[in-house]
Amino acid sequence: MKTLEECRQEIDRIDREMARLFEQRMQTVAQVIEYKKSVGMPILDSAREAAVIEKNSAYIQDAQLLDYYRRFIQAQMDLSREYQQSKL
Repeated sequence: MKTLEECRQEIDRIDREMARLFEQRMQTVAQVIEYKKSVGMPILDSAREAAVIEKNSAYIQDAQLLDYYRRFIQAQMDLSREYQQSKL
């Protein structure tokens, strides 16, 4: 069994990687809004969001985590929309 300190160190490592990926994701979101603005598309595409949640949910192997992961993905999309709105 890992010690509490070892678990915390692993969480810290994962959090650093998630921060890096978050920045990368939001930089790509900025490109999405530029495209949407140029062609007159709305920010919200509910059908696309539902499809993304379904597709990404298939990556989760632990059924106990599925609902949490769906909420995590939804929160990311909510933040992405908020960020896109700020870029208008």
